[in-house]
Amino acid sequence: MVRQAILFVLIAALAVVLGFITFTPSEAIDVVTSTGYGVMLITYAWFAYHLFVSLKPDLSGWRGRLRRHWPTAIFLLLASLYLHVQERHEYKIVADELVIGNTAMQMHYERSASLALRAYDYASNYTVFTSTLDKRPLAFPFLLATVHDLTGYRVENVFWLNGAVSLVLVTLIWLTANRLAGAKAGCAAVLLLCGIPLVAQNATGAGFELYNMMMIVLTLWLGMRYAEKPDGTRLSAFVLAGILLAQVRYESALFVLPVGATVLWVWWRERRTNFNAVVYAAPLLMLLVPLQHNVFKVKTALWQLDDVAGATSPFGPQYFYDNVGHALSFLFSFDGRQPNSWLLGAVGIICAGFALLMLYREHRKLTQEKPGHVVTAIFAGGLFLHTMIILCYFWGKWDDPVIRRLSLPAHVLLIVAVAFVWAQIFKQRRAWDVLIFLAGAHIAFFAAPASARHVFTQENFAAAVCNWVSDYIEENVPGSAFSVDDLAGHVWFLHRKSNINPERLSINWEGYATHFEGRSFSDYLVVQRIMLDQTTGERSVSLKDDFGGGLELEPLAERTFAPFYVVRISRVKAVNREKLKAWATVRNDSREQARAAGKREMWVTEPVSGERLVNWIKALP
Repeated sequence: MVRQAILFVLIAALAVVLGFITFTPSEAIDVVTSTGYGVMLITYAWFAYHLFVSLKPDLSGWRGRLRRHWPTAIFLLLASLYLHVQERHEYKIVADELVIGNTAMQMHYERSASLALRAYDYASNYTVFTSTLDKRPLAFPFLLATVHDLTGYRVENVFWLNGAVSLVLVTLIWLTANRLAGAKAGCAAVLLLCGIPLVAQNATGAGFELYNMMMIVLTLWLGMRYAEKPDGTRLSAFVLAGILLAQVRYESALFVLPVGATVLWVWWRERRTNFNAVVYAAPLLMLLVPLQHNVFKVKTALWQLDDVAGATSPFGPQYFYDNVGHALSFLFSFDGRQPNSWLLGAVGIICAGFALLMLYREHRKLTQEKPGHVVTAIFAGGLFLHTMIILCYFWGKWDDPVIRRLSLPAHVLLIVAVAFVWAQIFKQRRAWDVLIFLAGAHIAFFAAPASARHVFTQENFAAAVCNWVSDYIEENVPGSAFSVDDLAGHVWFLHRKSNINPERLSINWEGYATHFEGRSFSDYLVVQRIMLDQTTGERSVSLKDDFGGGLELEPLAERTFAPFYVVRISRVKAVNREKLKAWATVRNDSREQARAAGKREMWVTEPVSGERLVNWIKALP
């Protein structure tokens, strides 16, 4: 045992040296870009093998179990289906979802863990000229790339993937709650999950939030199985699940702590260790996490501190008080404008408090008789720590349209707390029946109508623009089109089309003019934000998308997404070199002046004032 422990410590020390010391930030980025796909492939393949082997004894006789438990199977299928019928399958969080799709595209075509930044379709070949490593972890992009490998590249594959993830998630929620308190607890937990409109919003999106929830619950469930019957295969499946979970979202690396704590507790209880190949390899399989973190050192702007007024650091206790207020505002909103579940908020917080009391009072009994409950308590501690860190995040306001998704792991904590102690609080035989009724009523009278109104989805204009542009490309842009678009740039890459933003056009306007005049591409398009004058009704192009008359445009499509928020797609009919050069000169000079002053270039549209919106509402007939 001592020799095994020493070997593990040496391997862990090697991983620390490789992850934090050996490589410069730029070298670390190159290492992740070139090896990220391979490391993910090894980790997923190893996990799939050990998961199958660990579940194989339970899978024998599955037909008989399905015949006996077909009502549960139907219930879980319907619950998963419910998450997909209320909202359209489309992009919900623009920055994350489009970039994830872009990275998955690169992993599928190039086996490179990179993000395409400059790509052109020429001679019927779509070629990436410039790419970089993104800050988002690679577990979900790899999975999406694998779907592309098996079915062919399609932009909509991500929605099919999240459809499968939602079915696995509701099944795991049922299995976990059933392990804690029986079948009725499983049904109540699934209904509580489905009663969160935020879950349905992410299930129909293209992001990794639902997969993050699924991996949290899967790792917890595998940990419970390992604690109840410790063996090498179950240990391997559990540890590998934790490694994959750590590489779904940035902060999910925190869950390495409850995984490690669970393994140590089981070894202590069994009075023996089990250092197998997976345990030895775990530190090395985690190397991508510290290496990829170097992108924040190379590009400090990726923290996006400028997006929140007064933010000076990514995390800090100074944000906690304000964020707690926003969290309560989100959890206990009753007007349907937030995709929340006030029922889970109320019941879950109460149950979390009782769970702490029960653990204090019965911890000796639980460690001896219910190892699965101990693992749940350990993971609940990890989920609580995760929640506290998010509440200390500079952009941790749960009622913000873009940030709400960060609350999903906290919802897992609340559901687990309910399953843990609900029957202990209410000793009556019908306690679970009451909760099932309340959860069903909450879905019928609050969650379903709130999801049907789509208020919390439609208010994200950036996502709406990207979805509209994506649909337009799918239906109207065949061939090798070349676009200039800064509103939905990554959408063009996902559809394998050439695209540059206005900044790139200003840097190399002459090259653009040359290719336009030579008709290098089948079509030349521009996407622009249009400003409205409420008094005169006159429309003008926003400063950011105005090319100073250098491009002669023919409008093709236009859509109003909200008052004063209009987007237009146009075809370039002609290029005026003189005017385009003059525009580019002014744009480039402005950018250099901003850099010299240490500021961001502000070629942006002036925000719409509250007074203009009030006047618009008053003018409604």
